[in-house]
Amino acid sequence: MVGGGMGRTHNKESTFARAADHLGFVDKDDIMEVCKAILATQRDHGNREVRANARMKYLVHSLGIDAFRSLVESYLGKPIQPWREMVDWKYSDWMGWHEQGDGNLFLGLNIDNGRVKDDGEFRLKTCLRLLTDTYDIGHVLTPTQSIILKDIKPADRSGVEAILAEHGIPLIENVDPLARLSMACPALPLCGLAITEAERVMPTYIERMRTLLNKLDMGSEEIMIRMTGCPNGCARPYMAELAFVGEGVKAYQLWVGGSPVLEGRTGWPYKSKVKDKNWEETVEPLLMYWKTGRLGPTEAFGDFCHRVGQDALVEYASKYAV
Repeated sequence: MVGGGMGRTHNKESTFARAADHLGFVDKDDIMEVCKAILATQRDHGNREVRANARMKYLVHSLGIDAFRSLVESYLGKPIQPWREMVDWKYSDWMGWHEQGDGNLFLGLNIDNGRVKDDGEFRLKTCLRLLTDTYDIGHVLTPTQSIILKDIKPADRSGVEAILAEHGIPLIENVDPLARLSMACPALPLCGLAITEAERVMPTYIERMRTLLNKLDMGSEEIMIRMTGCPNGCARPYMAELAFVGEGVKAYQLWVGGSPVLEGRTGWPYKSKVKDKNWEETVEPLLMYWKTGRLGPTEAFGDFCHRVGQDALVEYASKYAV
């Protein structure tokens, strides 16, 4: 797949987030040569006049996937095979306990926004060091800012859980699903591109969202929420069901309509300049519309927004009294 990318700039329509297109099927022996051909295509045909549009996604978008494939094939020297349907699979973050396949176990630990730290009773940094020294556990960083501890002997499971409890680290069963699904970039004070907060306020946004869902008698619902302090998209907000993208001081562009399993599409900007202090007033009508208008209990928030579209969301919200 080629042509995906998150980075964009507010109020600059020539920049946009984009999901990747299907290029085709490649045998494993040809992977490196195809990658070289893709890079050569971008090198020779990518935009070199405007830095903001120099990314491959804009070349794929402007040419179309068929023309882009033809260029790649001209460098490769042979056709790329048609896309093949993938074997059925399920999106999973692999949190919690799982069998590893070799007699050992692995444990996925949810790490809020990827921040490994000691903070009061929550002593994750010390805990990970102790687990590593005691049980010789390997670590795998996940794409969702969490950690998988691997190569754990079944006999050591209770000891691992005891150390986690002693350091205030909850198992996944005790983590709010909203927090489990969420991601935020570091933003202020670490990133010079940040317009406003993300990582430092995300935990309170999760708490406020849970309060709002409870108010609407939707306390069991799960929504993939992401937040960035600027439009560059480092926490992949444009793929999420609901996203807060920094647009000003304590103000966000609200995105909706992404896939709950990150499947093949981006969302869209529902509303600009949503204020930090009262974003619930904007989100509540969307949640209520979802509650009353969904096709059934399995239709996720992102899928619902994608199905009904922007105009329907705006119309419903305009008639809703918070």
